[in-house]
Amino acid sequence: MRPVALASLLASAGLLAESPAIAEELVVSVSGAENVPGNIACRLFAGPRNFPNGAATAGQQSVQRQRNGESCRFRNLAPGSYALVVAVLPPDQEDVTRDILGRPRQPWGVSNNVRPALRAPRYQEAAFTIVAGRVNRLTVNLAR
Repeated sequence: MRPVALASLLASAGLLAESPAIAEELVVSVSGAENVPGNIACRLFAGPRNFPNGAATAGQQSVQRQRNGESCRFRNLAPGSYALVVAVLPPDQEDVTRDILGRPRQPWGVSNNVRPALRAPRYQEAAFTIVAGRVNRLTVNLAR
């Protein structure tokens, strides 16, 4: 019997269980800028496209600060490489404002706490790995 036919036969008999999709969780904590009013905005990127100033490719959230420092929580992520951008957004504002040189006016940070002096951080510098089988935790330090 061919392998495909055997798999079909077992599946129809209920003897072959479907493998569940692997979905992991990322919990983001922030430090710094505790006295700056506003919400914490997190943008998660699954690759270099749009990083760090464009639309998130793997999810985004804007949440109120928590006393324990925990801010954003992303669920149902596939294991792999990601990068994160975090900023404090004033009330009723959906994106950071920038100065004439393109630097954010609000406190901001990226995963791995990369802060190049004269350019935006690159995806490869900020990339981290979501590991299967555990809650992944990340702390981002915010500054201006």
